[in-house]
Amino acid sequence: MLSTRFSIRNLLRPAALALAGTLVAGCVSQARLPVNDGIAVDVNGPVRVALLLPYGTGDEGREQIARSLENAARLAQGDVHNATIDLVVYPTAGTTSGGAAAANQAVSEGAKIIVGPLFSTETAGAEGPAAAAGLTLLSFSNNPSVAGSNVYILGTTFQNTADRLIAYGQARGLGPFGVVYPSGLEGETARDAVQAAAADRGATLAASQGYNLSVQGIQSAAGPAAQALLGAGANGIILTDGPTGGLSFIADGLRSNGVGPDRGQFLGMQRWDISAEALQAPSLQGGVFAAPDPGIVTAFNGRYHAAYGESPHELAGLAYDGVAAVGALIAEARSQGGSPFSTERLTQPSGFAGVNGPFRFTPSGRAQRNLAIIAVQNGAPVVREPAARSFDTVGF
Repeated sequence: MLSTRFSIRNLLRPAALALAGTLVAGCVSQARLPVNDGIAVDVNGPVRVALLLPYGTGDEGREQIARSLENAARLAQGDVHNATIDLVVYPTAGTTSGGAAAANQAVSEGAKIIVGPLFSTETAGAEGPAAAAGLTLLSFSNNPSVAGSNVYILGTTFQNTADRLIAYGQARGLGPFGVVYPSGLEGETARDAVQAAAADRGATLAASQGYNLSVQGIQSAAGPAAQALLGAGANGIILTDGPTGGLSFIADGLRSNGVGPDRGQFLGMQRWDISAEALQAPSLQGGVFAAPDPGIVTAFNGRYHAAYGESPHELAGLAYDGVAAVGALIAEARSQGGSPFSTERLTQPSGFAGVNGPFRFTPSGRAQRNLAIIAVQNGAPVVREPAARSFDTVGF
């Protein structure tokens, strides 16, 4: 029997807002962005930076995310040294047309770079007006399809997470691997990322099983999925679902159909620690997931709470990172000359210090982030392997 820890209503909720509306199915090429020397910027005075946020959607959840992103961005603005940022917020209403209108207004008011917006639809709208003015756009999206041209994405992609999990598994003798995912846009995008990461690292992906995201769908799929995994000898089993979906249900189903801890290590593509109930699930004990290093995140959360009297949304760190990176680029240009937003500077291999850990932009416009591996032990998250603190030994 499947556990009923989560209600059917919760099981059928859409994926977390951080992912919903930002993903596209299918593998995406990693073509390099065109190299350019960047827009001319007077780095000795205030530099206008546009912050595009989903204000005006009429949805309280998105308004709260927008406020949290703005608060984090202003926290970063105050931390910038040797540069002056004139940060101006432009609402997008969470739409393509809103993104375009916000970008047009930002350009007309003298912005030299755009940080945001959040969703890929908004980003698609903002890209054209920004490109026409020669502006770079640092989007909060995790959708690799919008990276390219003048757009760099700050969000952690499934490709980044899958690569971390495959590397971790290989280092511990796991393989072949299997992937179990919910049917639909998000799950299939995650599946494709696992396939690509396995191919890149020379790992064998021996089984790939989907399921419909419903109680009946998971009950029907758990048995055949377990048989496929066992038959293929897959001992590194990547679960792409999250706590707001069917994670615990499918984990229970696989365990109850013979995929015991001695037959398969569960590896999570999404954060399990956002749910206390998920951490308590017997089927997830001993499993691991990839996430930003908790020690670094905790420090940022504490600073944010001290400044604003509340906890930040889990996406708030992206806004801090974007504005802090802009400040670092301006400071570098002040001391070394040239445009702060040239391709060479934006894609510097050493990357940037972020509140979710170090990150850098690849030549394809994606963000590469160092992630920790976190295990679930006795109902609590425990860091099994810290995130690397630099990119000294990591290549594109």
